[in-house]
Order: sequence, then structure tokens, then C-alpha cells
Amino acid sequence: MMQVMIADDEAPARRKLARFLAAHDDISLVAEAANGIDAIDLIAMTKPELLFLDIHMPDLDGIGVAEALAGTERPPAIVFVTAYDDYAVKAFELSAIDYLLKPYDRERFDLALARARSTTLAVPSGEQLVKMLAGLRHEERYVRRILIPNDGRSFFVSIEEIVRLESDGNNVLVHTTRGTHPLRSTLASIESRLDPARFARVHRSHVVNIDAIAEIRPWFHGDAVIVMRDGAEVSWSRRYAAQRRDLLE
Repeated sequence: MMQVMIADDEAPARRKLARFLAAHDDISLVAEAANGIDAIDLIAMTKPELLFLDIHMPDLDGIGVAEALAGTERPPAIVFVTAYDDYAVKAFELSAIDYLLKPYDRERFDLALARARSTTLAVPSGEQLVKMLAGLRHEERYVRRILIPNDGRSFFVSIEEIVRLESDGNNVLVHTTRGTHPLRSTLASIESRLDPARFARVHRSHVVNIDAIAEIRPWFHGDAVIVMRDGAEVSWSRRYAAQRRDLLE
């Protein structure tokens, strides 16, 4: 039985999708969301294999939801439901993520569902999803905020608030000016969505906000210690120092 979820702010659109899904005996509709924030929370709770995701939703749009999912260990396969123009539809095709262009009929829906069935056999990783989404937001390559799940709800942390990111097992500790928040993701996945002009990988376990650096102290054998404005000290290994000599200029 395939676990499926719908996220669309229009009730008639949700009812139409639910009706089309009900015609398939091997489909279980596990949740419906009317906005992006609720979608993130429900996805975390129900863990669907397939998500029908509207582009235009309040609070957080469909691409924002997909970007948040890119930081998770195993995101669901996504079928975008959209009234986007031809350019955006072409981007969906190039990114290998299917779409339903409103208004769509049952035949087009069934085709999208058939494609999704095969996709769920090899659901893209978070890193792959980030690359797919690059074609959808070509004008905005890097994220401006990160969504943090917290006790069944979620909240945003703006990039400006982040002091540093620290790998911690299966989580990343997001150290901000207002506290530290665990996020189930990988450091590489988050780093790929951050502007390298504002953030630097300084260690295999650390990414820092360049503007939050107070001091850089030379250490032994080409290594260094970075002192952050909040007093935290982070090792800067020579391997990563060689990649970011611009920080010393």
C-alpha cells in the first residue's frame, strides 16, 4: 500500500485529488494540508512515500516545502500541482520531478501517479533533491531561511541569525543568536544551500557564518582556531583553510 499525502490550499483541489486517488485500491491517503507549514509537520508525522504538492500556498510555498524536505534523510517523491507557466513546467521536466498542470484530467493524473510509482522505488536523496530544485528557483540559488521542526510544529531561522552549524551524529546543531536547535540532516546537505560568500566550511564538523567570526588564531601545522563573536571556538583544519584563503585577506 502506497502512503500518499496532499498539500494544497484550495479545498476543491484537495477533494479532486482525493477522489482520483480513491480510485486506486493500493493507495492510502494519510494526510491533507492546506498550507506549507502544516505540510512540513504532517510529512514528519506520517512519512508519506508520495506527496502531491501545490506550488502556491500560504505561509510557505510548495518549492519552500520541497527545499525543507531536501534537508531530510529520505524525502517523499513529489508531484507538483501547479498553474505555472511553460518555462516552469519545462524546469519540472528537466529536473525529473513530475507535475500536474491545472486544470488536469484523470488521464493526466493517472500518468503522473504511474510515474510516481516507479519513482518511489528510488526516492531521491536530500542532496539530489537540492539539485533538482535549482532549476525551479534559478533566480534564488541560496536559501534565506531554514525550517526547524520542534515538537510537532516548525519554525523558521533566518540565515542572518545562524552563527555556526555543527555536525552531531545524525543531526546538525544549528547555533543561532537565540539558541541552539537540532535538525535531522547532514552538514553537506545544508551547506549546499548556503551562500559561500556568507558561510564557510572550516572543519568536517563545522560550517561558520563568516560575519560572526571575531578572530582567527594560528595554531600548529597550518591549522587555526576560529573564535566566534559569541565566544565559541572552532578548529579550522588546514585542509579547509587551503580552500578558503580569502578569509585571511
